[in-house]
Amino acid sequence: MKIILNNIKILRKTDIVLIAVLLIFAVMFYFIFDLSPQTGNTVVIKLNGKIYEEISLSQDKDVEIYLDDGTLLNIIQIKNKKASVIYANCPDKLCVKHKPIDSESSVNDMIVCLPNRVTVEIKSNNKSKEYDAVIRRGDY
Repeated sequence: MKIILNNIKILRKTDIVLIAVLLIFAVMFYFIFDLSPQTGNTVVIKLNGKIYEEISLSQDKDVEIYLDDGTLLNIIQIKNKKASVIYANCPDKLCVKHKPIDSESSVNDMIVCLPNRVTVEIKSNNKSKEYDAVIRRGDY
């Protein structure tokens, strides 16, 4: 049994052009916005929105966070390239229950102790992908 496909075209010329244009836009979109997640290598600990300490994930260390009056707020443990809160004097202790964040976490992954106003955040030393300004067009 013979099947004749002489009059049936599977892809037209315009279909091929459309596919090529879509592929070009997809590649441009990928390189412009770079959707691949960044990994971090630095832990930034903030108290009241101000940097308390920055530590490399490669060094094992316990960081005790104190108020000016000497009250111990939190203890942050950095061990095996992971950061976690091991002590908090807040009532709910949600930050202690939070899973550790590590270098495989995406950049800007964060543990927050809201009552004590303490944040533990993974940052990258590579500044090339961070925005330093946002510019908008239009009348304000």
